[in-house]
Amino acid sequence: MTRSQLITKVSADTGLPAAQVEQVMDSIFDNITDNLKQGEKVTIAGFGRFEMRTRKTKAFTNPKTKVSSQLAPTAIPGFKASGILKAKLGCED
Repeated sequence: MTRSQLITKVSADTGLPAAQVEQVMDSIFDNITDNLKQGEKVTIAGFGRFEMRTRKTKAFTNPKTKVSSQLAPTAIPGFKASGILKAKLGCED
C-alpha cells in the first residue's frame, strides 16, 4: 500500500477529506521523526514502539576489489511490534 492509497483508504473509512487526512498523517510522522532525532522512543499502545538502534561496526569485503573494510557504527531507526499487533497478524512471539 502506498502513501496515497493509505490516505484514500483512511479518508473513505472516516469520511474526512483526503487533504485533512494527509495533514494529520504528516503531523504524526513528523512528530515521530522529531522524537527519534532527540533520542526518544515513541510507543503507540496496541501497535508498537519506534526507537533508534545502534548498528555495531561491521566488517565487509568489496566483491570487485577484494579489499576488506569496516563500516562505522551508526544509529538506525527500528520498530518493535506490540503483542496485540502480533496477535492480530497471527505471529508467534
